[in-house]
Amino acid sequence: MWFKNARLYTADFSDLKDIFKNETEVEDAVESAPFRPCQANEISTVGFAPLFGGETAFAFETSGAWFFRLVEETKLLPAAVIREQLNELVAKREAELKREIRKNEKEALKTALTNQLLARAFATRREMLVYANPEHGTVAVSASSAKRAEKAIAMLRQAFTTFPARVLQPRCAVEDRMTAWISKNELPDRFTLGTDVVLKSTEEEGGVIRASKEDLSSDEIAVHIEAGKVTTELQLTYQDSLSFVLTSDIALKRMKPTDQYLERNLPEKSDDRTADLQAHLVLQGALLGELSEYLLTLFDCER
Repeated sequence: MWFKNARLYTADFSDLKDIFKNETEVEDAVESAPFRPCQANEISTVGFAPLFGGETAFAFETSGAWFFRLVEETKLLPAAVIREQLNELVAKREAELKREIRKNEKEALKTALTNQLLARAFATRREMLVYANPEHGTVAVSASSAKRAEKAIAMLRQAFTTFPARVLQPRCAVEDRMTAWISKNELPDRFTLGTDVVLKSTEEEGGVIRASKEDLSSDEIAVHIEAGKVTTELQLTYQDSLSFVLTSDIALKRMKPTDQYLERNLPEKSDDRTADLQAHLVLQGALLGELSEYLLTLFDCER
């Protein structure tokens, strides 16, 4: 249950602190917005689900922080399919009426067709983990896109009535600061430089350089930076514990705990699946708490 990606937020928990100190109230809140499969005329649904599956709890607390699990179901209905079948219906209808159909008539046909196709469409399910730390005022959602992460924040607002969260607001130019870590050898002391980077020209018609498994301190990389390119993605390792790619919107991609960290901290696997999953979340909570605080400090983010 490790986060592979993370979108970070700051949140004002001042009106929710009493709730988050009460395990029963937290559990009741997220249970009030449960996942349910799509109905015949719905294209997607999202809701909270038991964190470890089955009849397990919806929430898990570790050192004052909370984990939740969201399930999202989406029906596969490509726009090209709707467009093709709609064109056939329109042509048939116009032949029957011996005239072009009006805009409102076409919209009615499209709505009826979409509902008909939705009832037969295949559905896929994806999961998102949510980490909420009331003490630090931070939230992380295991989504690669901002759009999906916002769905998780919307569900938190629904479950808790209010949930004032917002995307990170850095007071610095993130790309410039990340570039200086490479060009001026100013890498923060908790980070180790990786081998992957994306450099982008600041000019509108400029190019993008993607380097993988390269020495990022090499002259070749320096030449591109000197030519005016800035860092938009950078692979890093946090305290020999977590490898990830940091993006210019302070999101995390390709997150993976190091083998050394797991060997040092993860208990041996037991016969209790839920206990094993909880052990993973305890470690993950510690890392997310430390790393999110560190990033907010590094980029002078508003609270």
